[in-house]
Amino acid sequence: MKKILVPVDGSDNSKKALERAYELGTLKNSEILILTVVNSQRDNPYIIDQDYMSKLSKDNIAHGEKILEEAKKKFENYPGEVKTLLRNGDIAETIMDIAEDEGYDCIVMGRRGTNISSRSLLGSVSNKVLNYANKCVFVVK
Repeated sequence: MKKILVPVDGSDNSKKALERAYELGTLKNSEILILTVVNSQRDNPYIIDQDYMSKLSKDNIAHGEKILEEAKKKFENYPGEVKTLLRNGDIAETIMDIAEDEGYDCIVMGRRGTNISSRSLLGSVSNKVLNYANKCVFVVK
């Protein structure tokens, strides 16, 4: 694996995915991209107040930047290249698009994120990526 994509959302499962990506990446000195995707529209698609949507988007971006900053700290001693990326859009689609477009060999992600009921075995995002990505997918629990 030369390139590993790690989507994170700040959840405990995504932190475990970071740990696993570090371990896997160290074996081959892989390039790692830590990705956070924000989706302001997901919160409530019926909100038409543009000022509120703008504030919500800014808050989501700031939160995403904080998640990436904390995640990158875990890679301070990593022997390979580590990049971070913040995107806005549909979470699962964005993960799969970046993996495909940028030539990532593998996606390492948590089984459930911050918005999923604990009753679910897999979260909707990890389930969609696992079933539809044309890449190797490690789901970490």
